[in-house]
Amino acid sequence: MQSTSRARRESAASGPNPDAVFQDEGVPGKQPLFGRLRGLFTPKPSGKPVADPNANALLAFRSEAGLRAEPQSIGDLSTPARRRPRALVAAKFVRPLLLAAAVVVVAGLGVAVSRLLPLSPAGSSTGNLTINTGAVVSEVLVDGVGRGPTPLTLALPAGPHTLVVRSGSDERVVPLTIAAGADVSHNFDMRAAAPVAQLGGMSIATDPPGARVAVDGQLRGISPLTVTDLSAAEHSVTVTNDAGSAERTVAVGAGGTVAVVFSMVKAAGPVGGWLSITAPFEVEVFDNQDAIGSSGASRIMLAAGRHNITLSNRTLGYEEARRVDVAAGRTTAIRVEAPKASVSVNARPWADIVLDGTAVGQTPIANLSVGVGSHEMVFRHPQLGERKQTITVSVKGPNRIAVDLTQ
Repeated sequence: MQSTSRARRESAASGPNPDAVFQDEGVPGKQPLFGRLRGLFTPKPSGKPVADPNANALLAFRSEAGLRAEPQSIGDLSTPARRRPRALVAAKFVRPLLLAAAVVVVAGLGVAVSRLLPLSPAGSSTGNLTINTGAVVSEVLVDGVGRGPTPLTLALPAGPHTLVVRSGSDERVVPLTIAAGADVSHNFDMRAAAPVAQLGGMSIATDPPGARVAVDGQLRGISPLTVTDLSAAEHSVTVTNDAGSAERTVAVGAGGTVAVVFSMVKAAGPVGGWLSITAPFEVEVFDNQDAIGSSGASRIMLAAGRHNITLSNRTLGYEEARRVDVAAGRTTAIRVEAPKASVSVNARPWADIVLDGTAVGQTPIANLSVGVGSHEMVFRHPQLGERKQTITVSVKGPNRIAVDLTQ
C-alpha cells in the first residue's frame, strides 16, 4: 500500500505543473507568446475534479486527496491573491486590451475597404439624363409625363424609367435605368414633323351675278359662291358669262376667307334669275353636279334658261331631281314636300303617343307613316308620367324608337 501511494506522489510530481504557463520571463519552461495568447481565449477547465468512471473506489484514499492539484481557470479568482501566480493576475487586464486592439484592427480594415470601393455622392438619390435631337426639336416624355422640348437635361430619381422622344409621327421609346449620381446622355436622329396642311376660303361675286366660276381651271359653280377647301397659296380665278370672261390671281390665307368681286361686261338685258327653295328640312342644291347653294339661302342665282337641278339631304337619305326654267330677272320658287317613311314605336309598360302635338295611338305602334325629318314625340303614362323624345326619320330606315318608362 505504501508503494502505491509513493508511486502516485511521484507521478503527480513529475506531471506538468498547471502554474508553469504563468511563470515569469526568464524562467525555464515558459510557453511562447502565441501559446499564452491562445490560452487566454481558450475555455479552461472549471477547476473541479471529475471522477474517473473506471477508477477503483478502493484505491481512493482520503490522505492522498491533497496531493492532486487541479489547474484553475484564469477567470477563477476565488483563490486568495497571495497564492495566485503573477501571470494569472496580469491576464485579468491583458484580455480586455487584446479585445480592444482587435476592434481597432477591424474598424481600420472597414475604412480601408470603403476608400477602395466607388461610392455614390453622399445623400444622392437622383441621376442626370440629357437628351439631344440635333436640329429637330422634339417632345420629351418620361414615364408618360411631358418634360419639355429638346435639347433637355433632367434630374431623375434613381431607378427604371421609360423615355419617349416624339417628333410628329416619328417616335422613339427607350427603357432605361438611372443610377444614383450618374450622368446619362442619349442622342437621337429624329425626322422633322410634316407640316400640317392649312386651308382657307374664297368668296367670289360678280356684277352682274350668274357667271360661271372656275378656280385653278376647275369649275366650282355660279357666282356668287364661296369655296372653302383651298390651300393657303395663290389661286387663279376665272369667271365667265355670255358677255365675256375675266381672270385674276388671288392669294388665300390659312384659316381665313378672302373676298373677290368681278365687274363683268353687262348684256343688253338681264341674263340671270333666281331660285327660292322652301323645304321642311335642309337641302343642298346641285346644278349638273355642281353645288350652287342650299335651302338656307333666301335666293340662289342661276343663269336664265332651263336647268336640271338636284335637291339632296344625305343625312335623311333624301334626293330628288327637278327640272326648272329660270327667267331672266325673276325668281322661280320651288317647294319640297317631305316624303313619307314608316316608324315603329314601343314603350314599357305602355304609353299613349303624341307626335308633333297630335295623338297617334297607344303602344305598341307599327308602321306609322311619318314625313322624313325631325319630329317631337311624347310618351304618356297615367302613373309613370310623360317623356319627350326628338326623333329623326330617314327615307331608308328602319325607323324604330322605344322608351322604358320604369327607369
